[in-house]
Amino acid sequence: MRSRTIHSLVALSLVLTTTAARAQSAAIGAWEFTTVSPEGTFVSQMEIREEGGKLVAVGKNSQGERPYDSISVEGSRIVLVISISYNGMPLTITYRGEINGKEMSGDADYGGMATGSWSATRQ
Repeated sequence: MRSRTIHSLVALSLVLTTTAARAQSAAIGAWEFTTVSPEGTFVSQMEIREEGGKLVAVGKNSQGERPYDSISVEGSRIVLVISISYNGMPLTITYRGEINGKEMSGDADYGGMATGSWSATRQ
């Protein structure tokens, strides 16, 4: 009986690990990233890759590259967090959304001071 329980737990763990890996791989790649904020609409590039079993995101625009502070993917849900300097003050932007094949989109929170939206298309 105990052996069956252990085997069941191991099998469940493998299924959950495979499901999580599949969800993360849906986000991996190059994306055209459009942000609609109170300041206007901005288009940039974003690359998501896996490094050491962890997702890493980097934003790219004409001013250079900036790594995101964090990225998490659970199922089709994605959360991206990036810190920037806005008018000389630090500002944390949190993007929450859904991945749907070659597209993703959602809402943006600008440090609790403003909101907006975002979308991305796989390149």
